[in-house]
Amino acid sequence: MYPVVVALDVDLRKALAVAESLRDEVAGFKVGWDLVLEAGLDPIKAVSRLGPVVVDLKLADIPYIVRRVVDKIAAAGACCAIAHGFLLPSLEKDERLYVLVKMTTGSRYDGLWRELLGQVAGFRGAVAPGNEPQVVSAARRALGCSARIISPGIGAQGGRPGDAIRAGADFEIVGRYVLEDPSRVSEWRGLKPACNDSI
Repeated sequence: MYPVVVALDVDLRKALAVAESLRDEVAGFKVGWDLVLEAGLDPIKAVSRLGPVVVDLKLADIPYIVRRVVDKIAAAGACCAIAHGFLLPSLEKDERLYVLVKMTTGSRYDGLWRELLGQVAGFRGAVAPGNEPQVVSAARRALGCSARIISPGIGAQGGRPGDAIRAGADFEIVGRYVLEDPSRVSEWRGLKPACNDSI
C-alpha cells in the first residue's frame, strides 16, 4: 500500500470511481468542502466504505462547535478531521484531529508553525506542507514519533512525490496529480510512512 491519501476534490461520481479504483493501493482518502457542499455527509459515508477518510474542513471555531462537527463526521465514518492550528491553545485535545501548523501557500502560519508544533501533543498529528520538505523534517524532529504527520502540496503545488515522506511525513496528501492519472500512485512504490502505518 502506498503512503498516499488521495484528495477527492472532484464531483461525487468521479470521487467514488477514483476511490473504488485505488481502494487497495492507497492509505486513504481526503474529503473536503467540494464534496461536502455537493452532497453533505453522504460522500464521507460512501468513501469510508472504501478506505479511511480524513475530512478536511479546516475547522476554525470555538471548541464546542469543533467537537460537535468532529462527532458528526466521525459518526458518518471518518477517522479524523483537520482543524486550524491558530485555535491553539483553546482547541480541545482530540485524537481525531490533525492540527494544521503550516499552509502549502504563504500565510500567517509562516511565523507561527514552530510554536504550534509544541502544542500538538494529544492530537492525532500535524499537517505540514509537502511542498516544503524542510518544514516536514523540522516537524518530525520536534514531534518524534509521538504524532502523525500528513503532508499536502504534492504535484500541482510543487511538492515532488516522496519528498515529504523522505523528510519524515507518514503520508502525502495528493489531489490533482493523482486524479488526472491514478496510475501515478506507483511513484510512491517502496516508500513507507516515517512512524505510523495508518492515517
